[in-house]
Amino acid sequence: MTEVINASFNNSTSLPSQHSQDTLKFFFNHIYLLLLVIIGGIGNVFVIIIFGQRAIRTTVRYSGSSMSVYPFLFYMAISDTIYLIIIFCLWLSNYINVLYRPGICQVTLYLTYVCNFINAYYTIAFTAQRLFAVINPFRVSHFLSWYRSRCLALSIISFACLFYSYLLGTIHIENNTCFSRKSWHWFNKYMDVIDSIIVFLIPYVVIITMNAIIVISLRRMKQNQHEFLFQNHSQLNKIREVTRRSASRKMTKLLLTVSTSYLIICAPYACIHTWRLSFIDEDTYVNSQLIRSLEYYSHQIYHISFAMNFYIYIVFGSKFRRELKRFFTKSKQSLYHLVHQQQIFENDNHIEVELSEKNSTLTHEYTIHATLHPMSQKLHLSRNYFCCQSQE
Repeated sequence: MTEVINASFNNSTSLPSQHSQDTLKFFFNHIYLLLLVIIGGIGNVFVIIIFGQRAIRTTVRYSGSSMSVYPFLFYMAISDTIYLIIIFCLWLSNYINVLYRPGICQVTLYLTYVCNFINAYYTIAFTAQRLFAVINPFRVSHFLSWYRSRCLALSIISFACLFYSYLLGTIHIENNTCFSRKSWHWFNKYMDVIDSIIVFLIPYVVIITMNAIIVISLRRMKQNQHEFLFQNHSQLNKIREVTRRSASRKMTKLLLTVSTSYLIICAPYACIHTWRLSFIDEDTYVNSQLIRSLEYYSHQIYHISFAMNFYIYIVFGSKFRRELKRFFTKSKQSLYHLVHQQQIFENDNHIEVELSEKNSTLTHEYTIHATLHPMSQKLHLSRNYFCCQSQE
């Protein structure tokens, strides 16, 4: 994967004349990446906000197994956002040297590997949870919980951070490119093969197998549901069981869509990348350049897997739509309350200014009246005095 990322870096920093000669690469390097970051970033931020709310976390703790996957979706959205930030730095490298700096090159490559691993194994984790919920629905609440899911999610992050830590010491900047050190080139080459097996081959086999079992089990559940409810004589238990199974089925279909979309989006890059690392010798293989070009374009499509989950939740997740609508309603009310409070504050200040001006005017008038009143009394006395003198 290091070679593919380096190819992306080099393509993103090539000369404008080369971009004009290759319209497709120009589109991917200058337009596609930016659109992907904007569209995917906005969606991931909403996913983080919705799944990070305290009300959702409280609901997850007390509502049972169908909500135990939320920690995986929450941390996956954070991981996808970090990956999109790296993609933004890749797009920005078309204009500014952002990536080819000591430390930044190693950290961005390291985070890229970590995010790829998290994306794959979080998909395995919540697919395995739904498989267990479908196969053994009556005991699932005893094994699946929000706390256990969070611990497993953090354990996957910790393992990925430790496993790929070798990249921080074996990568350096060479000829304006993130490249393996000469003494570690053989090691990074074999680790790339192991990484492709761990991140692509094993997750693909596991996810496809589990999805097939889930689909078969859902069909059997649908056939046996009427028979089960007919044996249960309590009407209240029938309603509860129908509601529980309906919620579990909706969540299962949502996560089945997420995992299947992941498989479809990542399949071209996974196949070509693994094939190139395993079977192609660059010195002797004639079509190595063609394979590298196909690998580059399939890698661009692979980026979509880090930006698509929000829109899948919107289309297939009714609960997510309700929570998102509630968030917008609450935000609108908070904004209205804030504007209303601001208007009240401004009106109070305006009234205080008017009262202050009125008080100053009254004080000024009172001062003038107090000054002129004794003078008028003196004039009145003087007038009376002269009047009396004239009478005498």
